Amino acid sequence: MAGASKIAIGARSSVADLEPEIKKAAAEAGRPEPQVLALELDVSSEDSVRKAAEVIGTSFGDSLDVLINNAGYLETWLPVAESNPLDWWRSWEVNIKGTYLCCRYMLPLLLKSEGKTLINVTSAGAHNMSPGASAYQTSRFATCRFTEFVHHEYSDQGLVAIAIHPGGIKTELALNMPKAMHAILIDEVELPADMMVWLSKEPREWLSGRFVSCCWDVNELEGRKKEIVENDLLKFRMKV
Repeated sequence: MAGASKIAIGARSSVADLEPEIKKAAAEAGRPEPQVLALELDVSSEDSVRKAAEVIGTSFGDSLDVLINNAGYLETWLPVAESNPLDWWRSWEVNIKGTYLCCRYMLPLLLKSEGKTLINVTSAGAHNMSPGASAYQTSRFATCRFTEFVHHEYSDQGLVAIAIHPGGIKTELALNMPKAMHAILIDEVELPADMMVWLSKEPREWLSGRFVSCCWDVNELEGRKKEIVENDLLKFRMKV
């Protein structure tokens, strides 16, 4: 995050090589060198997440201003009757269980901070019906609803919880989609990075519990604040 003094990054594989890149980016931006904590973290493992939260709490003074849940998994696209059960369920283990576990063990740190911002990365796939992606798209739908639950349970303590679509980026996950869909991957990582800075640099209570796309213009979004709040927009609802 821009100007952050302490940054923790975690993944199943080593992320130690990112530390010099983060410090270099801070220097180029004229920012003080941040403390970087690189963790080997499996978000689908309760023990791994709990230990990571303990290390972060000890290293960062028992608080955390911003939590970004960015881990994701996309199963091989196949009709349900042809799918591999373990591969299918892995999307839910990472996308939902992983998000839940990180919230379960990091929320106490967030609630002790001034920032109190939770950003759960979901997908525009939460709104779509793409045959073959039944695990991924339902898990991303569930991520949006889970974010809304966290909002309702902790907004009275000042927590802001937002679910975001990061855009169409050529990540390893996205390239697991059928090749015919790769044409939609036209965005760069700077897009969600900039949006997450905007979302977390000051409290955005009016967006808490809602879905936000990084592809949207922030000035237009802010200009529709009154409409969004009064009509309770950017949430999943069933009209009958």
